[in-house]
Amino acid sequence: MKAEWKIYFTVVGLVALMLVGYETNVWAKLTESESQVVKVDDPDSSSYLNSSKQPDQKQAPDGEFTVLNKNKDLNDAEVTKKEVKEDEGIVPTRIEIPSIDVDAEIENVGILENGEMGVPEDDSKVGWFEPGTKPGNEGNSVLAGHVDNYKGPAVFFYLKDLKKGDEITVTDKDGEKKTYVVQKLESYPMDNSPIEKIFGKTDKKRLNLITCTGDFIRDEGGHQDRLVVYTELKEPEKEKREIAAPTNVEVNGTFVTWHAVREDYVAGYRVYRSENGEDFEKVGSISAHERKAFSDPDAGKYTYYVTTVDNEGNESKPSEKTS
Repeated sequence: MKAEWKIYFTVVGLVALMLVGYETNVWAKLTESESQVVKVDDPDSSSYLNSSKQPDQKQAPDGEFTVLNKNKDLNDAEVTKKEVKEDEGIVPTRIEIPSIDVDAEIENVGILENGEMGVPEDDSKVGWFEPGTKPGNEGNSVLAGHVDNYKGPAVFFYLKDLKKGDEITVTDKDGEKKTYVVQKLESYPMDNSPIEKIFGKTDKKRLNLITCTGDFIRDEGGHQDRLVVYTELKEPEKEKREIAAPTNVEVNGTFVTWHAVREDYVAGYRVYRSENGEDFEKVGSISAHERKAFSDPDAGKYTYYVTTVDNEGNESKPSEKTS
């Protein structure tokens, strides 16, 4: 009988410890590791990717080359650069985050009566904000999940341990996958989160993961902060094409001339010149539809070469030098 009572009190004691641990956030403290979460008390001051343009884009400067439409009419109002066909995106049904051992179902959630995003009742599942952007599309796709419960960790408990460069993959019911790369982790006060940054418009393809973080406030029935993991779509690497350099580059009087590269990818040509035959500088840009000639009154004093530039701003090797 005494042994039975000992077992009983031992079990009761363990349960009590678990409850105290949950309310004091001991789960997080026991598993604490070096985190890349940046705590932002004033979201308006956060500078995360506010610019819609990235500085390292490989593209010809605007206005360097003109691109003709199908009618070859430069006066047409629809003269523009070629547009990439928009990805239709996917309806996600599963999420995998290998670095923190997450492999979970995704269900659609919407907006609650209090105006907040819903989350699945089952804390082993993740919710996708269905009124928002589909993963793979331009915009902010948003997923949310619980961090813990009275028993211990839930699906997004280890979200805070993600590092920049970690990958997150979402899959639809047909097996189509979209992989995202972690860019940054930020936490905000629960009552002062940057809703526009998380859910608003952007010309990037992003997936934002949300969960609770910070100390558990018993009187308020939840954690004091919101953790957001910002990620961007991992685009497939484009096969690098071999861009042909212009041929038959010649200097005739005050003109530098060359033969066109007859490929659809050509946006134009760049002309370079050098006084000593070694140090070259760009002196001209000629669009693909223009005459393949560059005028220079002092052409006889310089050595020249010409390069081909494609629609994405990639440049060929120099042509043969001529003077």
